[in-house]
Amino acid sequence: MTTPKTQSRFGIQRFFVRGESLVATTGMAFIAILAFAVGGVVWVSARTIDESVLVQSEERIRETSALIASQSELRLSDADLSGLRRLMLDAVASGMVEECEVSISNLGVIASSDASQTLVTELPQTWDPSPGVEANIIHNTETHRSMIHEPLTVDGRTGVMLSMVMNQSGQVVGSDSIRASSVGIMSVGLILMLLVYRRFRNRLGALAGIGDALVAAAEGERRMACLVVGEQLGPEAKAWNTLLAEREALEQIEATREIVEASSGGGVESSGLPAACNTLTQGVVLVDSDLSVAYANGAACVFLRVSREEMVNSTLDGVPGSEQIIEATLAVLSNHGPARQVIELGNIEEIESQGAILRVVITRVEEEEVPRAMIFIEDVTQQRLADQSQGAFIAQATHELRTPLTTIRLYAEEAVEAGSDDEQIRDKALNVINSETRRLERIVGDMLCVAEIEAGSLSIRSETMRTESLFAELQEDYEMQAKEKSIELVFDLPPKFPSIQADRDRLGQALHNLVGNAIKYTPAGGRVEVKVNFAEDDAMTVSVIDSGIGIDESQQERIFERFCRADDRRIAQVTGSGLGLALARQIARLHGGDVHVESEIDQGSTFTFMIPGSQEMAKAA
Repeated sequence: MTTPKTQSRFGIQRFFVRGESLVATTGMAFIAILAFAVGGVVWVSARTIDESVLVQSEERIRETSALIASQSELRLSDADLSGLRRLMLDAVASGMVEECEVSISNLGVIASSDASQTLVTELPQTWDPSPGVEANIIHNTETHRSMIHEPLTVDGRTGVMLSMVMNQSGQVVGSDSIRASSVGIMSVGLILMLLVYRRFRNRLGALAGIGDALVAAAEGERRMACLVVGEQLGPEAKAWNTLLAEREALEQIEATREIVEASSGGGVESSGLPAACNTLTQGVVLVDSDLSVAYANGAACVFLRVSREEMVNSTLDGVPGSEQIIEATLAVLSNHGPARQVIELGNIEEIESQGAILRVVITRVEEEEVPRAMIFIEDVTQQRLADQSQGAFIAQATHELRTPLTTIRLYAEEAVEAGSDDEQIRDKALNVINSETRRLERIVGDMLCVAEIEAGSLSIRSETMRTESLFAELQEDYEMQAKEKSIELVFDLPPKFPSIQADRDRLGQALHNLVGNAIKYTPAGGRVEVKVNFAEDDAMTVSVIDSGIGIDESQQERIFERFCRADDRRIAQVTGSGLGLALARQIARLHGGDVHVESEIDQGSTFTFMIPGSQEMAKAA
């Protein structure tokens, strides 16, 4: 009998190869730690460099302005206006400043680096002083330029002002380059971590898988399908699976012998065996050489869709859809054929019409030189569905991870190549890299949540929080994506946001998935509205309303299952892991709420995310 603990453990293996769940969780944790550590280093390094650049820039500006001011005062004392003008031109030509001029209050500019500017031709004997004017520096952080005003004193007289514009963009290239390079290093580090994870999995995955299987066997699990280990994990896994196969073969031989004895009237000891066999979940059928059925338990009759009375003392020919079984049985009964054959009836594509996928094992039984065949029938539908889900998950996860990594790499290269020559391209590249990094973080977070859900360890950390910043981040993250698809994104927010008890990270993850799905499945020119309401008890309701393709009524509950997507040919080319809605509902239910959907084909969908107020949530917890 399989305990709930065992079921939870083996639920993980629907999506991971046995033994991989522990290694996968560890690998994802390493990736998250690496991303956090590198991100922290990038932030600290860039901040330190910015502060250093600012200090150096201030020193450079003061030294340059003091030098030019002293030279200007000397030339003004000598009334050498032509020399003063050459000084302005030389300062610009040296690259120290971009613009430079000397002016007298109430009179005008007497020297300038701009050749087109009108100048005072002669220095007057007297001019009006401007007492109280002090030197000042004005920085423009957007253009990385600084404007300097330095008062000059000429033979004890004031009223002369030296004005300069200096370009500091060359000083900030270093910090921007470090940001771009660090993001590139982080991307390479993530890729290397994935490679290390694969090697780590290959070395330890088999041992972890065999350990899980042994624990399950100790708890009473006997089914081979639940104990096998993925053979791609190495020779240890293959050896373990061989032992399981040999054990199953021995059990089948023993069961065959006992059933043959029971069907032949083998005495008092076997009197209770037919009843015991009838309780088995595995179908058992004993046939003679002429294909007449000597024994069939209840499970076999259910699998083959016939009654016990119709099957026993008749032949296999009378069982509908048994052509493959008959062919394999005749091959086993033949002296020249194999002693054991395994066939599988049904396939995933036709599961709805067939109802189940059956694995049939047929073995020859030698008794008094009269050949008989024992047929074992097992329902492997869930195993095949799990295999299909696992394959789909791996394919989708690989694509989902590869897309942002490729984008980050390309824009990092573009930012490095642009350097300080094109600030607009560099800023755009950094914004895209930042957006894709956050997207990658959400994908990894979703994958970690799946492992936690399957392990039964997904939980929330309730804390007092305000939701203004949460919805501001949500709007900022998806405005550009909506704009690129020409989708109108509207946030209908309340005038006041009360404090609520919730897990901010989990709540943000759920809402990101809902809004992201709405934009993804809404065609260009459509509309997505996020409507937020708070009740008197602070219960929060978020409605995500889109004008997208809609969901058929028969698919509306299925889309909340993990790794399931709506059966709609219109979304065949839209990538997705099938995790977003399942995680959103799970997170809502952990908060004591739920997620519901209302939709019609081609009329759009409305997903409603609800969590109760603080008192109700405390009771639910």
